[in-house]
Amino acid sequence: MPADHAWDGQLELGDRWATWRGSVGDSVAHRHLAAQIAVADTPIGVRDAAGRRHEARVVLIDPLVQHRFESHRGARMIFVEAIAPGLDARRALADLGPVPDDAVVLASTDPRLRTWRSPAPIPSSDLPEALRRSLARVEQQLAEGPVPLVLAAKAAGLSPERYRHVFVESLGLPFRRYLLWRRVQRAFAAMTAGAGVTTAAHAAGFADAAHFARTLKAMFGVTATQIVRPGPT
Repeated sequence: MPADHAWDGQLELGDRWATWRGSVGDSVAHRHLAAQIAVADTPIGVRDAAGRRHEARVVLIDPLVQHRFESHRGARMIFVEAIAPGLDARRALADLGPVPDDAVVLASTDPRLRTWRSPAPIPSSDLPEALRRSLARVEQQLAEGPVPLVLAAKAAGLSPERYRHVFVESLGLPFRRYLLWRRVQRAFAAMTAGAGVTTAAHAAGFADAAHFARTLKAMFGVTATQIVRPGPT
């Protein structure tokens, strides 16, 4: 059995990416929109959606693939949003050096979300112009409050039903899941800047801290206070 380590380290957030360095605590099964790289000096354990255990010094996980990491004394985890403009998860991996032959890859069954095995996901530059226009409007609206589907569809010049279809067809995930991902990122950014959990949750458009906590648990398998030291609420 792996040693029981707590989350203890440093979370660095960027625009559509994040890096964790430090001890990794045991998490629950979860999935998120980011392509993920986990690197450690000694093998780190991870379980897939079927509960099978894998172990390697490098673990590569496609977006929306369910997984659960076991606790580890020290690792580096890199998260890159699957459709982030100008970002390339494979480039981030290349910057780390040669990939060991025994690296573990937890691959998506959806070709649009495959990052570590061909075919690669659709680059944001190849998205339909109408969809890219609507995503820009979504980002603007996120800072102001809720983002109704009808608003995003209008920015794309499509009906709500057609927009839903185009969104899933192009990105491989529903519009609402994408919104949740972006709101979680906004909340994390607020907490890293010193906001408390409740303040960050409201700033990101969550109904309350409990709603944010449930979403975070489902996406990352941990609580906010496990990986971010918050300021006052």
